[in-house]
Amino acid sequence: MKDIRKIAGINLLVMLAYMVLINVTSTGQERELAVLLLSAFAVGIHVAISVLIAVIFFIQKNPMAKAFLLSAGLVLVIGFSSCLGSVAI
Repeated sequence: MKDIRKIAGINLLVMLAYMVLINVTSTGQERELAVLLLSAFAVGIHVAISVLIAVIFFIQKNPMAKAFLLSAGLVLVIGFSSCLGSVAI
């Protein structure tokens, strides 16, 4: 249980960092579209890496595999929600 909290917390902090970075650095006329596309791409890559790590850990029978899979689900749901929410505001 402690591993799940730690891995999920680290992944959510990383997601927060790149979402803030994308929002701060995006400029121009099509800022909202840039934020939407860059955020969706970043979240997609983050989820893909987490799932890949989970699959590798499942193959190795590492108990942290479930933590990475749960973390990928959290990043997917929270990330795409914040991606769309940042454009709507």
